[in-house]
Amino acid sequence: MDGTIGEIRLFAANFAPRNWQYCNGMLLAIRSNTALFSLFGTVYGGDGVTTFGLPNLAGRSAVGVGQAPGLSYYQQGKLYGTNSVTLTMQNLPAHTHTVSGNVVIPAYSDEGDSGTPANNVLAAKSAMYSDQGSDSTTRTMPLALQIGTAGSSDALTFVQPSLGMNYIVCLYGVFPQRS
Repeated sequence: MDGTIGEIRLFAANFAPRNWQYCNGMLLAIRSNTALFSLFGTVYGGDGVTTFGLPNLAGRSAVGVGQAPGLSYYQQGKLYGTNSVTLTMQNLPAHTHTVSGNVVIPAYSDEGDSGTPANNVLAAKSAMYSDQGSDSTTRTMPLALQIGTAGSSDALTFVQPSLGMNYIVCLYGVFPQRS
């Protein structure tokens, strides 16, 4: 399969063709890959004396180098992003969740026979409590409540719909001409 040295392609097979290598961050010897080293240098790793690295596109998406209007700057060879994020109180903006409801208190419509609320319900007349079962309820009262913290510390995954394929890079082929 002919190619230009340093060219990267998506390849659907489960092997890298002759003169091509997977883009998996592998370190290569400079002395046996001088043409490719002259193009990549140590942008993708290596010590620059005996080794240099291939781009690592395993589980990653490629993005153009530079900065488009309204977007972040992307430097060649630098890794960006993450597959998951754990949301914590520190990285969420301050906010509240409110809920509203009504409190309904059972009541007994006749006179009460107890001065204590223990095991009794509100009564309508005289003594405040009754040991009789409730036969009505007091008027509903709106109540605003605030909800406490919820959730766990599990990470959220941020993976766009994807299809696994192999990125391969041409090691030997036509040397690209600079324009």
